[in-house]
Amino acid sequence: MMSSLRNRSWHWALSRQWHQARLPWLAWALSVFAGLAAVAASSAWIYLQQRQLADARRGLVALQARPAPPAPSAPTEPEADFARRLPPETNTATWVNDLQRAAAQLGVTVVSVTDAPRTATPTLLGRHDLQLTLRGAYPQIKLVLKELLDRHAGSSVNRLNFRTMTNPGDVEASVSVTRWSRPLPSPAPAASGVAR
Repeated sequence: MMSSLRNRSWHWALSRQWHQARLPWLAWALSVFAGLAAVAASSAWIYLQQRQLADARRGLVALQARPAPPAPSAPTEPEADFARRLPPETNTATWVNDLQRAAAQLGVTVVSVTDAPRTATPTLLGRHDLQLTLRGAYPQIKLVLKELLDRHAGSSVNRLNFRTMTNPGDVEASVSVTRWSRPLPSPAPAASGVAR
């Protein structure tokens, strides 16, 4: 028993000595290993980031070196001369029919319409000066005028006067509208020179 006790005490003494002497060194070695692993991981991450940045720069340089693609064919430009975009000379009857239809739909009364036409020439725009008198609610009169101006793009309002009526909420509008039309085509120049 004594020998087993002695063996145990000797074994215990060795293990105690190993724990006392080796444990701080083991902790230090593990911390150094963890630090080296962290440095290696961060170095690998930095390397990958720098590689991605270099690839992106190479791609940017390649894009800048390529010629620009041709622009898609642009739609045809509208006529440079605004007068050529105006509608041709037309009868006022269509415009007045649109006025009466819009006014009837919105509950506005058309009291009077007068037209003073001036025909187009090769150097002057054609025009119809229309004087309108409308009665109804203010918002509805605005909507009638908006409908007409949207439908007939060659029209413009020159003057607009409102007068209150005896019936609350109703107004009378005196409106001066001009309908523009494009000038007549220029006559073809006469052929100069005598045919031989």
